[in-house]
Amino acid sequence: MALKLNLKKDELISVAVEIGLEIPSKAKIIDLKKLIESSAVYKNDIEFVKSLVENALEKSKQEAEKNEREAEIQLEKIKLSQIEREEGIEKDSQSLESGEPSSITDKLESLVKSIKTLTIQVPVRSESFNLFFHSLEKTFQIKSVPDELKAEILLNILGERVNNLLTYVSQEDLSNCVKIKELILREFEPTPQECLSNFKKVRKLPSENYVQFASRLSATFDYYCQSRKVNEFRSLCDLIISDKIFETLDRDTMNHIATKQGRNIFQASTAWEGM
Repeated sequence: MALKLNLKKDELISVAVEIGLEIPSKAKIIDLKKLIESSAVYKNDIEFVKSLVENALEKSKQEAEKNEREAEIQLEKIKLSQIEREEGIEKDSQSLESGEPSSITDKLESLVKSIKTLTIQVPVRSESFNLFFHSLEKTFQIKSVPDELKAEILLNILGERVNNLLTYVSQEDLSNCVKIKELILREFEPTPQECLSNFKKVRKLPSENYVQFASRLSATFDYYCQSRKVNEFRSLCDLIISDKIFETLDRDTMNHIATKQGRNIFQASTAWEGM
């Protein structure tokens, strides 16, 4: 009775090695199956081969269970570390509210470091600042960071990125976290054309799954729609049609239209008349 070798590549290699076969370089699954099935051991002692298959499957099962246990342990470690960091932030925040003046600076530095750990890194690309502020505000909210500390923490995290703001922003605005956020978004806000270009350039990262990739695509496209002030289906249709026509223009005309268009979109039914 023929034995079906419905095995993964590493399992087939394990069986072939136990039989004593030489594995060709760059061998594919179909090649490994043919190699085993054409061997003398397979033809003359099928029960032995069957036992090797069972052993290979059992080994794979044990390794999968081991990996699952290790993943669970690692996840628990991450959760524990997260809890410890969050408790540290809460403790630092409470200490800042009631601590001695001489220790406030040290505790603020500790709180800034903790907030940095829980927040995504300061973005290099301008279109990522919305995501950065979303992450930061979530950390502030969860950890109940006092409003009077938010601006100071934000400035410390941003560092060199806000050096130019310090030269023309009033002291009152520098103590207002919401105002600083508005100024930064205005300072680094990309043009609608840059937003569209960024959306088209998005590629799946090796470290992300397709759900994460789709979420990043959606966020990038949402940001583009916001830059065009598009918030309903009809205007979205106009935007898509406008962009499609825009791509057919020569460079000089594109630059002229982009300047005239600004952040608004041309209505598809009337904008391109006479072009």
